Amino acid sequence: MLSVIVPARNDPVSTRECLVSAVNSLDLLNLRCELVLIDDASDPADGIQRIFNEIREASPQHRFKIVRAKQHLHYTGVFSLGIHLSVEEKVFFLSNDMLITPQFFTAVLGVAALRRDFGIVRGTSNYCDSHPEHAVIPPNFLTRYTDVAGFSQAILEIKGLAFVEDHVLSGDAVLISRSLIDRIGVLDLRFFGYFGDIDYGLRAHLAGFKLVCAKGAWLWHKGAGHVKAEATAKERDFSILHSERMKLVENAYQVFRQKWDPDLPATYSQLGSNHLFPTADKNAARVDLKCEFPPEKHSLYEIL
Repeated sequence: MLSVIVPARNDPVSTRECLVSAVNSLDLLNLRCELVLIDDASDPADGIQRIFNEIREASPQHRFKIVRAKQHLHYTGVFSLGIHLSVEEKVFFLSNDMLITPQFFTAVLGVAALRRDFGIVRGTSNYCDSHPEHAVIPPNFLTRYTDVAGFSQAILEIKGLAFVEDHVLSGDAVLISRSLIDRIGVLDLRFFGYFGDIDYGLRAHLAGFKLVCAKGAWLWHKGAGHVKAEATAKERDFSILHSERMKLVENAYQVFRQKWDPDLPATYSQLGSNHLFPTADKNAARVDLKCEFPPEKHSLYEIL
């Protein structure tokens, strides 16, 4: 029924916590799932593969695919690889700097079942990149997972299966229908890291699917987890790493402009709104909706 994709780029502490929260949540809901765990060319000293194997050995009730990328694939690459390797009717992508709850799964799966054209369903969080309108900050500092689960339960009880439509995709914790994957495939691998999700959302829109937020779904998100972890592990200034990240964002935006509309603002900082459905509608004829995972990319990973 459900494939859960979790990539990790270093950050072993967050990765273990994320996976434990995911497996425990699935077990509490009595869901038997496929977990696709992707080591995105992490530093071997971080032991990401060891953590993956320990989770697999402790969870025989689930099926696992453990994958090692031979070079850094970044967000777009690992998301696409996960979709390519998954087999179930619904695919859930989860960033490894998140703590998920049974209530979150309940809400997103419930909203996804409401309509066939709900192609991608996300939830809310304390930190929502590109979606400040979906940020829900707990009134008290959460120190334990039981606090996270308790607040998530409260949000589900208040909001239930309420939802709103989105006009941009920020794919940090999203449920994707197999019907959408069959229609548009994987993310466009021309994007390294950034704008791959925005592009995917536009293609989903053109294919007739909706992006929605399940307002009763809430999880804890550390935010920029791999960047913070790298800054700590390598004793590098976070501001410098953030600057390097923004250079990648700008490069990806230039690829996005050339693909969708060269008349878009010249730089990412000038873009303003991320509501780009009108741009997609206007330029639909120039874009192929479906992207396949190319055979030549198979050499970039190994299944362990």
